[in-house]
Amino acid sequence: MYLIKATICIFIAVLLTACHPLPESKQTVGLVDNQSTALGITERAAFELLIVALEQRPNADVDCLQFLPESNNDDAIATTWEFAAMEVHNEVCGGDPDVGHVRNRYKVNANGSMMIYDPREGEYEPFKGLQ
Repeated sequence: MYLIKATICIFIAVLLTACHPLPESKQTVGLVDNQSTALGITERAAFELLIVALEQRPNADVDCLQFLPESNNDDAIATTWEFAAMEVHNEVCGGDPDVGHVRNRYKVNANGSMMIYDPREGEYEPFKGLQ
């Protein structure tokens, strides 16, 4: 049941993001004002930063990913948010619809920097948006 609710929340967030793109000055990862850095950012703002960074990568396949927040933070504003990118398996994206797994885990900081989880090292490493 939690997965269904989380999926619906993420779907709504993606729709809102598509309807309300970030202002031009905020589309570059790392450009977050100093006040946000000190106070933190909302989960939605962190999610939008992550999506913008992922869409800048060559061969970005964001449409076939479902993002679930992993932060155990009930606060509306935090300095760090974590998200798991799960593969979507359906007719469009392919794959077995009964199987789904986490492709990557991301950590988004209030200063706009991002990290990606390296399972071999067991820790987060800096995420380089364009590769």
